[in-house]
Amino acid sequence: MTLRQKLHERALVIYEDSDVLLIEKSEGLLSYPLPDNRDDSAIQLIRRYWKSKNIQNRNLYLLHRLDRDTSGLMIFAKTTLARKSLTDQFNEHSIIRGYIAVTQGIPSPAKGTLETMLGRKFSGKRGVTDRGKLSKTYYEVMRASSSRALVYCSLHTGRTHQVRIHMMHLGTPVVGDPIYGKMKGNRLFLHSHILGFIHPRTNKPQLFLSSIPESFKALIT
Repeated sequence: MTLRQKLHERALVIYEDSDVLLIEKSEGLLSYPLPDNRDDSAIQLIRRYWKSKNIQNRNLYLLHRLDRDTSGLMIFAKTTLARKSLTDQFNEHSIIRGYIAVTQGIPSPAKGTLETMLGRKFSGKRGVTDRGKLSKTYYEVMRASSSRALVYCSLHTGRTHQVRIHMMHLGTPVVGDPIYGKMKGNRLFLHSHILGFIHPRTNKPQLFLSSIPESFKALIT
């Protein structure tokens, strides 16, 4: 197995230019290395990918994170120009971020906007609280079975576990969520589906789409 094949199995390079790099991360892969954890991360796989192509001494800046068990699109900066521009866009909540989730139960109403405060409760667990950070998610049911739904979620803010907490708040947690759900599964059924931004060098809008995993569709029968 070559390094490039290993990257493509767990972190497919979707787009790369002199300033930015986008990947599609598989579930089970860390976004970044953790202390005392020898498991691979997306950053490590990208650097091995570059090494396999004889590209050395290139900067790579982490701009956001996906939970280990969340799959889908991630963007990295390769220059200080891109890092500043994209960091500003994330802070201003102007990055377009759309997720696909499979929920246990069907959200009601079928579409709407959740606007709550998210923070840590006395137990230490994150959730909807009276105090915290303002969090806003638009959601829409795309397809439903008798007990589950395929839901599109668009983030107006980008808080930790925002989609997972908001789906739980509706009483329809994401399938396979070990923290906020009632039923554990073989994976967390949450996928980073859409990512859009203004390119830091060209100032032109860029929009990328990742296909909905077939395993998600298979749960809605």
